[in-house]
Amino acid sequence: MKKSIDAPLVPLAFIFFGLASLFSAVKTGTVTNFIVPVIFLSLAAIYLHTSLFGKYRIISSVVNELNIKSDAQVLDLGTGHGAFLVEIAKRLQRPGKITGIDIWNKQDQANNSFENTKKVISEQHLTAVSELLTADMTKLPFANNSFDYVVASLSIHNVKPAFKRQTAIHEAYRVLKAGGKLAVIDIEHVGEYQKVLTKLGAEKIVVRNSGINGMYACLATKVLTASKPHRF
Repeated sequence: MKKSIDAPLVPLAFIFFGLASLFSAVKTGTVTNFIVPVIFLSLAAIYLHTSLFGKYRIISSVVNELNIKSDAQVLDLGTGHGAFLVEIAKRLQRPGKITGIDIWNKQDQANNSFENTKKVISEQHLTAVSELLTADMTKLPFANNSFDYVVASLSIHNVKPAFKRQTAIHEAYRVLKAGGKLAVIDIEHVGEYQKVLTKLGAEKIVVRNSGINGMYACLATKVLTASKPHRF
């Protein structure tokens, strides 16, 4: 599938300042002046590695850990270009299905659109087990206990302010079936999600770092997994 850059203005800013400071350092000829451009350009390289390669490795690892059954009903919050959706859809067979929702904000991901993601799904021959919707994760258009799995990758942190992010977690938990699993990959506010899920009564809440594959410059990607108890 076609890869894209998350929040593309961020690495562009690193590259711009890196090159500008490099030009200045070359002009002055002072060795210590090369420290700043090296830092900026290194941050850009790390960011681009994670955005174009690392995040896909993290998603693949998380999907393997979830051990998703072929007939599962799955919800993907903030689908974007469909990295999570495609990885999961490959493991499904009808009546299994993954539903991806997004508001298709291009600032969060380059060329993010319903049409582009629909084309990706079609090219991967996954239309039979996939569905795309335009919907807000803080107001999910689904009944309680609808999905065996709810997943989200680098999307919930874009919801502002904090009470809306908490609403998104509430909604994700609401539509999750008893015994279902939630997996969130994100660079910010993961501790906040953990607290909300604890209050909601979630079980087996685990948060872990993703290492070099999840470094967006100075921001580290974390993976949160949780289960909804059967007694819920």
